[in-house]
Amino acid sequence: MNKLIQLGAAVAPYFIAVPMAVYGYQHFLYLKFVALFIPEWIPFCTFWAAFTGVCLITAAISIVIRKWDRSAATLLGVMIFIWVVFLHTSRIAAQPGSPDEWRGFFQALSMSAISFVLAASISKENSTANTINKICTLGYRFSPQAISLSMVALGILHFVFPETITPKVPIWFPKNVMATYLSGAALILTGAAILFKKTSVVACATLGVLIFLSMLFIHLPVVLSSPNFESDWCKTFVMSGGLFLLAKQLTEQKSTASVP
Repeated sequence: MNKLIQLGAAVAPYFIAVPMAVYGYQHFLYLKFVALFIPEWIPFCTFWAAFTGVCLITAAISIVIRKWDRSAATLLGVMIFIWVVFLHTSRIAAQPGSPDEWRGFFQALSMSAISFVLAASISKENSTANTINKICTLGYRFSPQAISLSMVALGILHFVFPETITPKVPIWFPKNVMATYLSGAALILTGAAILFKKTSVVACATLGVLIFLSMLFIHLPVVLSSPNFESDWCKTFVMSGGLFLLAKQLTEQKSTASVP
């Protein structure tokens, strides 16, 4: 288990950075479309769509080259959280019965928390800004709870809106409706287990593996067969990598706490 966590944590920065760069590129490729997602009461929607794209690409580059990466990951977490509050909540208020909006909300919340987990895993020497370090510490403090909540909520959505999730399950899965419910139950159980000290590390590692496998066997086939861009495969990379990072961080915390 420890070797798996170490391996997952080692590749996690790339699992997080590459999708962010892809999202940043998309902001320019589909600029006017992305701007439509921003609530109308926010002025200069096109500017903010482009600005977000620049921030995503810049953060991704910084994380990969390991230059100001602690600051970049912290600010990435802040930016995504701001969009959770101002963008996703507005969209849910407008379409409370939409499973896509609820899924987007909790996916974004988990990615914000994962950004803080990434920042916390990077040495403070990579950021001399005291404010950044304080924000990083605060964000990381609530990250396990935010990730747990997101995983449980995403699992519940499998039961509330099975008709929108089941079509994404490959037809070669036996009883793919049952696969929807089983994956939902796995998200709920392992997501909740993150909150308990005795099970948190195993739960994070297990979720990291399950979500990575879902990328290979569920989301990747959708990407390859769809003429349109499917973003869920990017999100699975971010979540899988972030969960392995959180498992490593929690393991180190337990080791530190056990030292007299």
